[in-house]
Amino acid sequence: MEIELKLALPPQQAAAFVKRMARRRSVPVQQDLVTRYFDTPDFALSAQGVALRVRRVGRRWLQTLKTEGERQGGLSRRVEFEMPVSRGVPDWSRFPPEALAYVPEALRVQLAPVFETRFHRTAWLIAGKGGAQVEVALDVGEVVSGERSQPICEIELELKAGQPDALFALALDWAAAFDCLPFDVSKAERGVRLAHGIGAAPVKSVPLALDDGMGVEAGFAAIVQACLAQFQANLPGVRASDDIEYVHQARVALRRLRAALRLFRTACALPPGLLDELRALAATLGPARDWDVLCGETLPAIEPHYPDAESWQQGMATLEARRIAVRTAMRDALVQAHPGAWLLAMQRWLLRHGWHAHPEGQAVPAAQRFIQLSPLDAWVRRALQKGHRPIVRGARDFAALPPARRHALRIAIKRQRYAAEFFQTLFDGRRQAGYLAALRTAQDSLGQANDAHIASGLLTAAGREAGAMGDFALGWLAAKQADVADGECAESIRAFLKSKPYW
Repeated sequence: MEIELKLALPPQQAAAFVKRMARRRSVPVQQDLVTRYFDTPDFALSAQGVALRVRRVGRRWLQTLKTEGERQGGLSRRVEFEMPVSRGVPDWSRFPPEALAYVPEALRVQLAPVFETRFHRTAWLIAGKGGAQVEVALDVGEVVSGERSQPICEIELELKAGQPDALFALALDWAAAFDCLPFDVSKAERGVRLAHGIGAAPVKSVPLALDDGMGVEAGFAAIVQACLAQFQANLPGVRASDDIEYVHQARVALRRLRAALRLFRTACALPPGLLDELRALAATLGPARDWDVLCGETLPAIEPHYPDAESWQQGMATLEARRIAVRTAMRDALVQAHPGAWLLAMQRWLLRHGWHAHPEGQAVPAAQRFIQLSPLDAWVRRALQKGHRPIVRGARDFAALPPARRHALRIAIKRQRYAAEFFQTLFDGRRQAGYLAALRTAQDSLGQANDAHIASGLLTAAGREAGAMGDFALGWLAAKQADVADGECAESIRAFLKSKPYW
């Protein structure tokens, strides 16, 4: 059973990491490794979460079969079979029977090399927290498939003895010092994607596989893990890509996480320090997303109605320059915020079930412990009903609500939508689908009004820099806000009132 934690290391930090490791009383082992990965023409092994490789280590060959296992925030646990072979191809006679069960005979005859990894490994065996033994490996090189290649620069911490917490203790230090991020994607997975020509893309949330036999704290941990996974998957794109969807999906992940923490706050409270860092990360992404919506969605919808194309383009050039400046500032702020260290700290808290103790170190009160151990199904029904009530009250009075109350109603609808989506697999039927659709429509219509409000604020702050097109856009947005509030918003709110609770 391999227990490993992987970190993506910025290439420019590799020399600094080696220098840091030189302070330890451990002689590094240097190796140039070439690894061939085998699969069927249709990648049947990788589809089952199995990786088969043969690696040359000096003059020796090692064959390895790895299973899918469990992965969370850079930490993985999986079954691994490894032994020497005489040549650079798999030797099935050397594998034990339990390994052969993962690759049926019908697949073995179809196997062929599909990609390679070539990298230089510097490895140290060091002592970790609590007497643990940890092998630390810095891998720098590339994964290659045909004419395609992708760089490798990562740190692997493999637990040789002791508890997994020792891995987090080391990783937290390095994440803060070297801007590392927890990384769940194996070299084998990167090779498969490369062979298929699949590039990186923004990651959306997916339905959770919860069941009503879970306890409350198990459901909480699964939901938080899913939110962290979505944020972690989008973070590299936020830092390096110009695709605005990365920022959007990373922000959605943090919003969903905050909604989950609020929903479970009486059962599984997050420590104040981690909560403050979460708020700071969300605040870092907010302005960039606002400018993306203004320049990428709001203003392009207004442009066809403006009579002077040249004047519009001049104003847009000014606003785009501001947008780029805000994005640059966001990336600088992210470096200072150390999101990798925060992700690792959150994963460590989940691993330890940190909600079992108060910040002062005292035991959880009996009433709170009872909630943690309660069946998830009954708790969810009460939580959904509690979130439903204030929406109904606000919806009935929508026409008379002032802007601040409408904003609060939008937030309540969004939280209820996230809650309903978290627990979607616990229910079925048309009533659930209808209720969710009504929530989404109401959130979208109120969101359009909110986007227009934010856009107006950004254009007002830009002032004369936007020129005449800015004034035109402000007038357009003022009319849009009124039309949406009295039309689409009111209609979507009436539709929500007709939907029936399904829990």
